Amino acid sequence: MKVEKTGKLTGFAFIQFIYQLNLKRFVLFLAIMFVVIQSVLSLVIPLITMNFIDTFHIDNLDVASLVLLISIFLAQFIMSAISIYTMTYIGENAVLSLRRLLWDKIIFLPVSFFDKRNSGEVMSRMTNDTLIIKGFITGQLIPFISGIISIVGSVILLMYIDWAITVVMLIVVPVVFLIIMPLGKSMYRVSKSLQDETASFQGDMGRVLQDIRLVKSSTAEREEQATGQQRMEKLFGFGIKEGMINAVIQPITMSLLLLMLILIFGYGSLRVATGTLTAGALVAIVFYLFQISTPFSQLAGFFAQYQKAIGALERILQILQTNVEEHDKKESYLVSNQEGHNISFENVSFSYNEESPILTNLTFKAKIGQSTAIIGPSGAGKTTVFSLIERFYTPTAGSITYRGIDVETLPLMEWRKKIAYVFQETPVMSGTILSNLVYGLEDYDLREVDKAISNANLKEFIDALPNGIDTEVGERGVKLSGGQRQRLAIARALIRDPEILLLDEATAHLDSASEKLVQDALEKLMINRTTLIIAHRLSTVKNADQLIILEKGFITGSGSHAELLASNELYKEFVEQQKTQFLVS
Repeated sequence: MKVEKTGKLTGFAFIQFIYQLNLKRFVLFLAIMFVVIQSVLSLVIPLITMNFIDTFHIDNLDVASLVLLISIFLAQFIMSAISIYTMTYIGENAVLSLRRLLWDKIIFLPVSFFDKRNSGEVMSRMTNDTLIIKGFITGQLIPFISGIISIVGSVILLMYIDWAITVVMLIVVPVVFLIIMPLGKSMYRVSKSLQDETASFQGDMGRVLQDIRLVKSSTAEREEQATGQQRMEKLFGFGIKEGMINAVIQPITMSLLLLMLILIFGYGSLRVATGTLTAGALVAIVFYLFQISTPFSQLAGFFAQYQKAIGALERILQILQTNVEEHDKKESYLVSNQEGHNISFENVSFSYNEESPILTNLTFKAKIGQSTAIIGPSGAGKTTVFSLIERFYTPTAGSITYRGIDVETLPLMEWRKKIAYVFQETPVMSGTILSNLVYGLEDYDLREVDKAISNANLKEFIDALPNGIDTEVGERGVKLSGGQRQRLAIARALIRDPEILLLDEATAHLDSASEKLVQDALEKLMINRTTLIIAHRLSTVKNADQLIILEKGFITGSGSHAELLASNELYKEFVEQQKTQFLVS
């Protein structure tokens, strides 16, 4: 389904978008057909009632009209039940289609999209906003369609019965509309703010609950409690504003309609008394007035929910209109026997905005089968280098080549399959050890998994578990220690058998015993691969084939450990700091 970029949604654009979803068109047709039949039947009832009253005589009861009336009531009940069920089905089908569209889009959005947004807000689009749209389809569309038919049909039949009373009624109707429409616009603004604030609140709640250990260890419960209470008060305020608008809309609408009924009933009674209108006609007119007034009283709720649904769809479209990463749209130019430097940075620059460059004119080469360590203070741009290699972001200038080919010309999936990224803080998904080891692989060999487990020094730990490799690791891997998580990440990388290895100092926060196990596993992993390391420890740096010093986005030095020790002041400071820390420990 193609999603066009648009500004504020119009009613037509909203209906058009919903119609384009993968709905069951036949079921939709049935739902509308049953609504129409039910509405038409409701229009027939007052006419039959009028005829029954005007011809009623105790000695000559019109049994046929009475049976017909009861039959129409039953038929109307059945049609109503079927139409409600079918529209509920359509609503659920629309939500399913919307959530599929959103999930298919979200999962392929670039990392930059998530860096700028709270994950809870994105989740709110998938849950809250889609439910608002479903509620509108299932709870508002049927009464609206039925109401339009009832209003139009009732006005026509009222003109047929008595045009003078119809004119009196038509004077009141525009007044109701003039009052409802401005309030509907106010409802749109308030409901949109309410939904935005709800999404933001949900995101903050998710953040706090995910990092509950940090909250507890920092004794920040009171602070988070106060922040949460403030957000709840803000939500409460928006809800009160929404309630105030409803409190104005509903009484005004009902009062005007009640006034219309009193005026018309009084005028009609006078006409009956003078003999210019039959009693049956007056009863029919009152029936039709109710068939007009009931939909009108529901119009306020309809427009309020409609504005909510418009706001929800606008927020959903913000995601659907975002460009995804390009996957497998390019031909592969790589062949296995190409030689040369594996990865080459040529005058690469990167910035999130022009005023704040992150990297400036980086030029270096990482050779096949060798390790390159990147050293620099916090904020120097080390992690950004890895993000550019992974193509989470695109350089603003220069190029990154792999075996002489610009990586931007390669199919994204194929490129990322050549890379294994071992993070400093290893991400672990909920599930078993096995599901984490083979995460992202379409197929795998259990023998290769066992081999990777052994090489990553995980075998002894896994064998000691009651469920072995099928042991659940808990949410975000809470049942694993830091060293176990890192070795799991290394085993995962070994199973992928990558050509390029990105290591964000995997031993930075481990104890000595865990560090040795992880370091041994890393040495096995680095054999015959191009390895780039973000380095924080002297032990990692000294073993690297090439060192690169990064300061404020610039390369200020490169070479071996001995070369930089003799020529680079920052590297000398780094070595001295490491030696001091070692002596202190």
